[in-house]
Amino acid sequence: MGARPADYAVLLAPPAVVAAAVDIVLIADEPEAFLPLLLILQPLTVLGIVVGLVQLTRSTRGPSTFTLRVYRGEPAFAALPAFRPQCVFNGLLSAALVLMALNGLRVAGRIVPTMAWAILLVNGCTVLLLLFRMIRSGPLLLTADGLAIDGGRSFVPWAALGPGPEGSQWVIAHPEMVEGRPVKRFQPGQDVPLDVSLWFLYRTMYTYMQHPEQRPAIGSAQELERLRGTLARQVT
Repeated sequence: MGARPADYAVLLAPPAVVAAAVDIVLIADEPEAFLPLLLILQPLTVLGIVVGLVQLTRSTRGPSTFTLRVYRGEPAFAALPAFRPQCVFNGLLSAALVLMALNGLRVAGRIVPTMAWAILLVNGCTVLLLLFRMIRSGPLLLTADGLAIDGGRSFVPWAALGPGPEGSQWVIAHPEMVEGRPVKRFQPGQDVPLDVSLWFLYRTMYTYMQHPEQRPAIGSAQELERLRGTLARQVT
């Protein structure tokens, strides 16, 4: 379980690089080099934050998202959580906050340095919370019997699903049928919260809701190729 290894690097590398660059300047006792460093790093991090925000607004990943897995001894389709857009945004935002806070620590007095330490503390807690969520996350698994969320911490049978309003292809219609962890968020008429491509997931779920005769084939290589081909044609 957990996010992709590269996602951790995308999240942690920007603040680590910024902190190291600033420390090198301070340790070298060359304060005049801080301003050029600030002028270089600040626009880069701001541009990266904008790119991260754009990525967060996109819901379409490739039509070959699913891979083959085994769940409860049965074949299944699996999709890893899509943390990359969040990591791009949070990693670069963290870098910008680290740069701002370390600059604030150089200011004389109490107020600005105190605010800088508070920024560093809140920033660190936010990154740790996201890391904890990434480590505990699990894949979304599609089986012939239903949908296993977060590696199986919750299991939604097909009978618990129902058609959703416009813009949402499926919702939890019978939350009492959901197995596993408490699912207070799964109320009738609400979307299921997932860290995967909503477009890809909705189209896939819609396919199997409209054609239940295809569900027994879920987990086979042939069915995965057929599904990929169907979604690829829809993308085209």
